[in-house]
Amino acid sequence: MKEKGLREKKLYIIGLCAITLVLVGILGTYAYFTSVIINDNRQEAEVDMGTLSLRFADNDNGINARLTFGESITKKFTLENTGTLDATVSIEWLDMINTYTEGSLTYTLFYSESENGDYSEVISSKNVPTSSTEFTSTLVPDITIPVGKTYYYNLVVTLNYSDTIDQTSDINAVFSTKFDIQQSSKIRKYTLTVDPNGGTIDGSSEIQTFNLSAGDEQNISIPLSLDSDFIEWEISGYDSTINDSTVVMGKSNTKIVAKYKAGQAREVLEYLKVVPNENYPKSFTVEATKNEGVFRAQDDYGTSYYYRGAVDNNYVKFAGFYWRIVRINGNGSVRMIYDGTTAHPNGENNTDRFTHLKQVWNDFQDDAKYMGYMFGGENGVASASLEESVRNETNSSIKSVVDDWYKTNIVDRDYDRYVSDTLFCNDRTLDESTGNTVGYGVGESWTMGRSRYRANMYGQVRLTCPQKNDAFTVGDTERGNGSLTYPIGLLTVDEKMMAGLYNVNYSNYLYKGNKYWSMTPDSLHQSKANIILVGDHPYIFVKATSVHVAPVINLKPEYVKTMIGSGTIDDPFRTVDNR
Repeated sequence: MKEKGLREKKLYIIGLCAITLVLVGILGTYAYFTSVIINDNRQEAEVDMGTLSLRFADNDNGINARLTFGESITKKFTLENTGTLDATVSIEWLDMINTYTEGSLTYTLFYSESENGDYSEVISSKNVPTSSTEFTSTLVPDITIPVGKTYYYNLVVTLNYSDTIDQTSDINAVFSTKFDIQQSSKIRKYTLTVDPNGGTIDGSSEIQTFNLSAGDEQNISIPLSLDSDFIEWEISGYDSTINDSTVVMGKSNTKIVAKYKAGQAREVLEYLKVVPNENYPKSFTVEATKNEGVFRAQDDYGTSYYYRGAVDNNYVKFAGFYWRIVRINGNGSVRMIYDGTTAHPNGENNTDRFTHLKQVWNDFQDDAKYMGYMFGGENGVASASLEESVRNETNSSIKSVVDDWYKTNIVDRDYDRYVSDTLFCNDRTLDESTGNTVGYGVGESWTMGRSRYRANMYGQVRLTCPQKNDAFTVGDTERGNGSLTYPIGLLTVDEKMMAGLYNVNYSNYLYKGNKYWSMTPDSLHQSKANIILVGDHPYIFVKATSVHVAPVINLKPEYVKTMIGSGTIDDPFRTVDNR
């Protein structure tokens, strides 16, 4: 059967290649060298780089062969150093195109110090890099040729037959390459190309390029796409890697291309008949006093859409209460904040807009751990380490109060089946830029939360939670910590600022006439743990008795897609049976 497959799948690799003439700058002990092609009657093609020459024995500077499945072609070349110094170079696949299925085409490199001697493997069998567009990749990253030496190489390229992968597309596949010699990969610069692929990175849709050395790191912002959610970066380039949004440069030119999937939040947005605003806010430290609409940003699930300003189309009636939509999360759930037993216009000062009045965040305040929605150790017992301080073990007073409200008003009335387990961020990341890091986050040591420093001072907001331990969820332990009893929390400082409520803004939909708790830590100062507020004051100590509570929940997307209404105060989003 395999022999029949070999006959039926006979393919050809035709490499139409010629060496490119380049000027190459060698750093360190090397000056400028000219790369030239020599093609005389010696049946040799030669590329010179100073005193080092690369010669191809078949007088062809590329691959020129016809292969069937299971067959190989051997490319023979030599590197000779006729100078007075050891020379280190890299050999490149230049302007290569390979549209064969990943794994169909492989290469192995052997070397010997004599033409007829024993050959040893330099590179074990590796896949030839694949790309439908021309790119440069490293064949051999660093070869050092001692003075007066000639090294002999055999490059074996094989077209493999596989009975485990579909090779149908290989029938019309293309492979072509040129070869080049360049500086050692240790000292040369490579090009990193970043393609947002129809999305935007930091507001720009342009392809970006960076010049980096091997081992250099480059942070790349998560791209946003209007209709899709970012999935991952597709990377091509010898030895280059990407982890989250950090590229570690390998020993070749590298390209990363953004990949997306259909956006769940976008589907819900369209169902609610809301059109996003593409003119992004210039500053989050400026109050939004008008209805600016809906904008998009990245959250922990994908593309999120948040409401900003004097919004008048985000009213929801659920479980017999009125709520205001804060944002549509990247997973399609709808985040909304409690707003009363009756509907209230923007800016109205009415205590009905809170579930609890004059509620402390916690009954104790003389420890940095009390900035946590949960914390380690018993209430009233000082923390002994940072690990203990941020351990999700004991409920804060406000968490207990909010949980009790949820149990009575949502669970006991059978509304909990409509609520999504979407994370709440109690960002306890510490800001160490002040230089005072001794005992940070522990006991009564002076501590500054990065959220306060980042958001309130610089307006640098984010909807992603930087630490999994601070991402509060009930059962989701992939993105969250799984520490919640119920899927309910509070607003964050980032959500407050993105909504355009910096301090006092009577027209903003989040302004309720009184200050209320956010879920974001501020600092521990003068033995008092502080939490950032929503309303007319930036922050207050956790034992304050003048602060109110407006809980936040997330509705499942499938429930939202059953709602009717236009979202106005007189026609709120709701289900037909007003559930």
